[in-house]
This record gives sequence, C-alpha cells and structure tokens, in this order.
Amino acid sequence: MRLGVFAIALLPGLALPAAAADDWHPYANPRFGYTVEIPPGFEMQQQADTGDGASFHADDNGATLIVFGTHPPGGDFEIDVAERIGYEKDDRWRILFSRITPAWASYSSARNREVFYARAIALCDGSAAYFRLQYRKSRLTSFDGVISRMAAALRPSELCQPPD
Repeated sequence: MRLGVFAIALLPGLALPAAAADDWHPYANPRFGYTVEIPPGFEMQQQADTGDGASFHADDNGATLIVFGTHPPGGDFEIDVAERIGYEKDDRWRILFSRITPAWASYSSARNREVFYARAIALCDGSAAYFRLQYRKSRLTSFDGVISRMAAALRPSELCQPPD
C-alpha cells in the first residue's frame, strides 16, 4: 500500500468548535524547517523516529492529521506533489481538486464516505513540508475554517526561505 509512503492519517468525522479558537498550538519541525498550527482538540499520537513529522488525533471526533517533511527526488517539488497525487489515485481516491505551483500545492480527494485535504509548501534545499487532513464527507463544511487556517499557517521557519 503506497499510503505508507505518504505517511497517511485516517480521520473519521470532525466537529471542531471554531476554527478561530485561541487554543491552537504550534508544531515546529527543526529538521526540515517548517511550522504549522495544530487545531484545538488534536493531540500528538506519534512522532516519526527520523524527525520527519508527526501524527495527531482528535479523541472527541476521531479526526487525524499528519504533518511531515520530505526530500523530493531530485529536489523537484512539483513532481513530488504530482507523484503523491498519483499514489492517492492508485489507492482509489478520486481527486476533487488540485493546484500545483512552484512554491505550494493543494489537493483534495474523496473515497466512499471519507475526504481529505492536503497542502504542501516548498522549503529550503529542495525539501518540502506537507499536512494531510482526512475526515467524513458529512463534516465537509465543518473543516473549511480549519483547513484555511492550517494552509495559511504552514510556512517555512525563519531560517528557511522557500525558492522563488
């Protein structure tokens, strides 16, 4: 299963109180030089032994989130994102939306009763940072504000400047 390559996180439904809640907490990854804000109710479940990232779970609603950094083969961010989208298609996910630019990418997908949203940014030295949030289709609108805030908060650390 290629999802392991993508460090997949499964999340059934989510009903976060409000995306603007003040109890968001930062996650910083010094190995890859990125930061992101973690929504309220998500607790770290596992941190990668390699320092690539971590998985989070929301006990109150079963949602799961993963954040990770990677070194795309050849340092090509756009190819890395396209390959990850291909892996999702191979796992029978139907891609609903995708946009890939040299500096960032977003894509979402659906399969049965589940959906996910993924966001990626290019980092220093050809590396990249991703987050992937998966949840029940029935909670689609519940995640709009959460996804918007997370997408805006996924950024390089101060010492890392993304490619132009």
